[in-house]
Amino acid sequence: METSEPQLRRWLWLRAAEWTNWPSFVSQPIVPVLFIFFPWLYVLAGVFLVDLLWALVRYRYINVRAANYAAYFVVFTKWPAAIGSAILLFVHHSYFAGIVAIVWPLGLSGIIGIPGQIGRIELLFAKKIGYVNEDAEL
Repeated sequence: METSEPQLRRWLWLRAAEWTNWPSFVSQPIVPVLFIFFPWLYVLAGVFLVDLLWALVRYRYINVRAANYAAYFVVFTKWPAAIGSAILLFVHHSYFAGIVAIVWPLGLSGIIGIPGQIGRIELLFAKKIGYVNEDAEL
C-alpha cells in the first residue's frame, strides 16, 4: 500500500509526538486500571518517574514497530479501560480517582510528560524507515 507524502509526514509527526513521552502515551489504558489497585498519587508519580527515565533513552533508541503497535493498543483500549475503571471507582466512592481515570485519556497523560524535541525524534523515525538519508540533519 502506497502512502502519500502528507500521510507519511503526519505519521512521522504523530509517532514522534508519542515517542517523546512514550510511557505516558502507552499509560492511557493502563493508568485508569491501576487507580483501582493503588492510590492515584502513587500511580501518577510512577508514570512521571518512568517518563524521567525515558527522557534518557528516547533519542538513542527508536523502534518503529513498537511505536505502531503502541498507537493501535492505545486507540483500541484507552476508552474501555477508562470508562470501566471510572465506573468501578465511582461505585466504590473513589470519586476523585474516578474523575482522573476518565480524564486521563483526554490528555491528562500528556501533562505529566517531560518536554522533548519532537522534530529531532521525527527525523530519527524518518531515518529509520528510509524516508531521509542517514546523514540528514535538522
